[in-house]
Amino acid sequence: MNESSSVLNEAFDVLPQTVAQNDFINTTWAMGLKIAESAVIVAIGLIVSYALRKAIEKFFRLPSRAGAKTDTLKSLLHNFVKYICWFFIICQVLATFGVAVESILAVAGIGSVAIGFGAQTIVKDVITGIFILLENQYNVGDVITVNGMSGIIESLGVRTTKIRGANGDLHIIPNSAITAVTNKSKYYKRPIINLTFPAAQPVDKILNILSDEMLLVPQIPGLHGQPRVLGLIGLSVADYTVQIQGECDPEECWNIERELRHIIKLRFEKENI
Repeated sequence: MNESSSVLNEAFDVLPQTVAQNDFINTTWAMGLKIAESAVIVAIGLIVSYALRKAIEKFFRLPSRAGAKTDTLKSLLHNFVKYICWFFIICQVLATFGVAVESILAVAGIGSVAIGFGAQTIVKDVITGIFILLENQYNVGDVITVNGMSGIIESLGVRTTKIRGANGDLHIIPNSAITAVTNKSKYYKRPIINLTFPAAQPVDKILNILSDEMLLVPQIPGLHGQPRVLGLIGLSVADYTVQIQGECDPEECWNIERELRHIIKLRFEKENI
């Protein structure tokens, strides 16, 4: 009888430990399943995001839709798809771990006024980005100057504009910080050459040589017509400045200016100036 009682006592002593071990195993197993399910959700979300971005690329790759504005729309759609997909991924992962997403969204709705004060800049960035696109202020590939920085637009997003400078620097500017933009890629651009000469150099001789040479300028890709010698734009006791202007495609302006300087230098060497 005593032996039976001791066996029962040992069994009852071991039982809580067994139950605790089983609970730990079940909890660990359940957590592992949730992590695995979350990984699957993230993988599916990333695949969907990739597929949508590829579909956008294919849609805008058609020749009829080529152009700077379509590149800008493509960039915006890429960002929109990315944000939407990550929003649903996060919501689904939270729901997998038992978080009431509806409650969070409800609380976010109630606290939207308070959050709005902290998110004013983000909202301004997005709204400004939309108006930049609607008003066609600039597009991907344009050369612009904004906030003292110049370069080619690489990306126009809903929050930021990315500009690649001539030295390779990438400038990331919040859209709300863009107050004034100089777009150097709209319609046409003027190559401008300013030449300074000593006051002792006969001005009529210089003007005649330059006018003659500009009439002989060969056809340079992107140049519209012949450059014009505008005359004196600066005068002092020591020297004077002559300006030459033309009209060209925006993307060829710098190349044309370099070519014109080279042509003028060769003519001056010929004239011993």
